[in-house]
Amino acid sequence: MFESDEQKKRAELIIMLLAKLYVVLELSVDACPVCHKGLSHDSECPISLAWSLLTEEQQREARTAIRALALSLGTEEPLADPMVH
Repeated sequence: MFESDEQKKRAELIIMLLAKLYVVLELSVDACPVCHKGLSHDSECPISLAWSLLTEEQQREARTAIRALALSLGTEEPLADPMVH
């Protein structure tokens, strides 16, 4: 399927990025930007397909990484009050 190890590594990277996007969408109220579905993706959505290719351990690691990133972004940046007083 892949002509070289480099192509295989690129495909694995794309799959991991799409799977992490799956986790981001789980945490979001927005619909999927690819298939435009809410919490349930279209059966052919690349994001959902990438997620299904991961093992349970990889899925757990992806969820942990994205949640840790979200927490670090939320705690490192001071909350700005959007209201002008």
